[in-house]
Amino acid sequence: MQVLGGRRVEIEAAAGAPGWMRVAGWLSLCLAEVLATSFLFEINAAREDAQNPIFYATSLFRVVLIAAPFFVFLAWPRRALIAQAWARHQARHNWRPALALNLVLFALLSAASSYISAEAMRRGAPPWELLPSYLALVAATGLSLLRIDVPLSALAAIAWSERACLLAAAAAGSAVALASTQVVAYVWPILADATLRISAFLVALFVPTVVVDPLERSLGAGTFKVLVDQSCSGYEGLALVAGFVSIYLWTFRSALRFPAAFLLYPIGLVAIWLLNSVRIAVLMLIGATLSPQVAAQGFHSQAGWISFLLVSIGLVIASRRLGLLTRPAQAPAARRALSRTEAFMIPFIALMAGSIIAAMLAPYDRPAYVIKAAVAAIAIAAVWRQLRLAGEGASWLAVTAGAAVGAAWIATDPKADAPQDLGLWLETLGPWLALAWLTVRGIGTIVLVPIAEELAFRGYLYRRLVSETFESEAASRLSWLALVVSSALFGALHERWLAAALAGAVFALVMVRTGSVRSAIVAHAVANAMIFAWAVLLRQWSLL
Repeated sequence: MQVLGGRRVEIEAAAGAPGWMRVAGWLSLCLAEVLATSFLFEINAAREDAQNPIFYATSLFRVVLIAAPFFVFLAWPRRALIAQAWARHQARHNWRPALALNLVLFALLSAASSYISAEAMRRGAPPWELLPSYLALVAATGLSLLRIDVPLSALAAIAWSERACLLAAAAAGSAVALASTQVVAYVWPILADATLRISAFLVALFVPTVVVDPLERSLGAGTFKVLVDQSCSGYEGLALVAGFVSIYLWTFRSALRFPAAFLLYPIGLVAIWLLNSVRIAVLMLIGATLSPQVAAQGFHSQAGWISFLLVSIGLVIASRRLGLLTRPAQAPAARRALSRTEAFMIPFIALMAGSIIAAMLAPYDRPAYVIKAAVAAIAIAAVWRQLRLAGEGASWLAVTAGAAVGAAWIATDPKADAPQDLGLWLETLGPWLALAWLTVRGIGTIVLVPIAEELAFRGYLYRRLVSETFESEAASRLSWLALVVSSALFGALHERWLAAALAGAVFALVMVRTGSVRSAIVAHAVANAMIFAWAVLLRQWSLL
């Protein structure tokens, strides 16, 4: 209880978490206004950078976007304190006047965005004299947006308490933004030349007639040619591995032995760069000796991710299993914790690896679904005993919720009237091969995919967001943050991301209501079974 303005007011959230539904609504409004403004403001601002205000505004926005995940990463250990401070200020704040002001300013901003875009199209050049005033309106709208959930003074107080993290995140965001625009321009030619030489050496071991053009940075054999351009130089893989190692070292810092653990940086960076050369060499060999289609359509787009997965998983295994980088006193406990994490995550990792392998074989990726199903099945069988789900029950709620999700997915299929390419392909197989493929696809869709995805997103991720010791966290505990984040990430994996995110939320609520991860698996399996049966019986192949 607290006295405010002469009245005793109970501030319910002061001692706990903020109102997450209100926070979620505020964040959704932020995203909606940013996207709407980006859509309405459409001009070609080509001009010298020093004289272009749009350049400075977009550069600042890019730095903020890059710095945001760095801040979350650095401030994560103090998230409970930040949430409590946010809750205190949120409970005292009247958001309605702030929302009204923001909507007025956003309406003016939308009108100004449309007007400036129309003027730019009419003149054939941006109305430069209007841009400073426009950016001032953008800043005012942004400030009004920030103060909807809590006052600006509260944001300033929280920012000051986390000033060290903010400064570090701003420095990291600026460094990454600078590297992506300036440093890369100098580094990538060096990396590309070295990658070209190593790839040429590897290809020459199998195809002595390979032609190397250092000026064009290309490898050729017959009619097939590979260009080692900026995206193939390897710097993207280096950035991914550096980011992964940073997150890994921070997350498991209590179980790793420093400074020896920093060896993961050079080991990972060298490994990913060498694998990039191997990737280009294999791409060249596939295109020159086997199938240019597979090389260009499948292998080229997926091999980079396979290299990253191999390196990241290899670094984790090397640091944990070999015991070289683990503190002796904590090594057994760390390995046990990792073992339980592996049990929940390995099936999903295997499923993703199988998907990548199948996609690599495009345009023959449909028959390669057998590989994806086999990899997932082996992984699930390997960890099933460690999961200890056999004793969990499943309820009629899971069946009912799964049926509702399946019906909704079928009813909202946006491609129901599109050409049914899968059906035409199945006709070319003949009845027996088509039946065999559909059987494997059915097992994958109804059994393997629900198990792998639910173990990862509901069994591990949801509970891990609730508590670091996710293993001991009851599946019946409701957390809006865990619900929103796990469902959003689940949706991001699917082409129909919004429908998938809503389905993931339903599966999570089933788990919470029943207290059983197995119930979420059953709900997912029932939904997929309905979708698969509908697709096969009514030939609506767009559902598969």
